[in-house]
Order: sequence, then C-alpha cells, then structure tokens
Amino acid sequence: MNTRVLLLGCLLALSAQAQESKRDLWTWKDANGVTQFSDRPVPGARKITIYSSSAVPVAGPSTSAPVPAAPAKPAGAADVSYQSLEIWAPESGETFFGADATVNVRMRSEPSLGPGDRLLLYVDGKLVEGAPNAYEYSLANLERGAHSASAVILDAKGNEKIRSAPRVFHVKQPTTVAPRAVGPALKPPPKSN
Repeated sequence: MNTRVLLLGCLLALSAQAQESKRDLWTWKDANGVTQFSDRPVPGARKITIYSSSAVPVAGPSTSAPVPAAPAKPAGAADVSYQSLEIWAPESGETFFGADATVNVRMRSEPSLGPGDRLLLYVDGKLVEGAPNAYEYSLANLERGAHSASAVILDAKGNEKIRSAPRVFHVKQPTTVAPRAVGPALKPPPKSN
C-alpha cells in the first residue's frame, strides 16, 4: 500500500512538473493482487494518460478482462509497517515449577498493532485461544518439558506481516514416582557372629 501511494504521489508530481504535457502509463494487478505501474505497455495492462496534474483513463487495447478496482480502505486506516515484534516475557530458557505453574506471556510490537491487523500467539505450533489482539496471555496446565512460543501479526487478508523470534521456556513438575532406595548406605548391616 505504501508503495502504491508513493508511486501515485511521484506520478502526480511528475505530471504537475510537465505543465500541459501528456504522458501515457500502463497499470495492472500482478498475481498477488498488487497494483503495478509502468511507462511501457505490458500484456493485460490498462493505459492511463496523465494530463498536467490529473489522470484521465483512456480506453486502450487490452488482452484480458478489465480488473475491478480495489476496495477502498476506511478513512484513517493506514497500512502499518512493523519494525519489531518480540516476546519479552518469559525470559529465554526460564523454568517454571509445579503442576499448577502459570506462565505469563507478554509481547510488544513497534509500532502498536494497526487497524485491521491481528496479533496471534502460538505455543508449540498451536494457536493459543484468548482475547483477540491481546499483548498478554496466561498459560496454565502446560505439560512438563520444553515449550516454544512465537507471535505473528497478520493483515486483514491473513498475510503474515512479521513474526517474532521463538521464545523457549521449561515447565518442571514434581514426579509422581516414589524415589527408589538405592546406594551402599541402604544395604542391611552385616550379621555378626
């Protein structure tokens, strides 16, 4: 989205500089649904003629069906580009003890979650159910062993925008097996004659 806005801004700036000049451009959507622009004809592209500071679409030869316009985003909805996403709690390698241990997972992103984006938490590759877009989760009833948590931010279409590095933590529970009595101190004393 940022690329399209930047490109459109550049095109408008160039057309304003041209002063009464006319320029032909071609536009099309690629396989990922992203609008592309070119100064050279491309198969399936629609020709646009730019006059001064306004663009007037001109019907040109097209080898494919017309591409429907992309749905407009609500006012104020900007495409957010994330610089970081991390799980900052628990600490890497932290160990939790007890059968009733609760692990508090805390995440942060830079910038904060944008409109239409979703924040998801996965533990051991499985989605954790909870409040949508929550930055904190409390995990209980985890099995003993090592666990890996990772966070993902998806856009409105379900495309991954950023993924955190995995955070590994351990849960240790008391054993249910009685300890075995072993060792030289536990042997019966020798019989004396």
